[in-house]
Amino acid sequence: MTVWSILTGLLGVLGTGGATAYLSRQKSSRDRTIYWLLGIAALLPAWLIAFLDLLARSTGPRPEKALIAAWILSSSVALLGVILTDGALRRLRESGRDPRPETSWLLGVVALLPGWAIALLVLMLKTTGR
Repeated sequence: MTVWSILTGLLGVLGTGGATAYLSRQKSSRDRTIYWLLGIAALLPAWLIAFLDLLARSTGPRPEKALIAAWILSSSVALLGVILTDGALRRLRESGRDPRPETSWLLGVVALLPGWAIALLVLMLKTTGR
């Protein structure tokens, strides 16, 4: 599942990055939040695959405490990333500096990146037997 998660993440980043570039070239009064949401959508499926794999491995009669801690930490960090990047985006807009579409998209990607990285790291460590 780790390979599928990584492939999904790469495709998501490439796809939503291309969509951001395309949409930013269109002359419209589009709300800039859409680019942040595209950034989140880039890694959400990849994080979800890794998260559900962690969750599946931590169930059963005697799950490892490290796996339980990992899925709790991964989901907490992902949620915190979304909250913090949303706040950063709002502060940028309130200060009168409307962020560029690429900046908004990147903030969305960065929101889920740490949570996804935690899930992938734990899955890779468990796969190698550590």
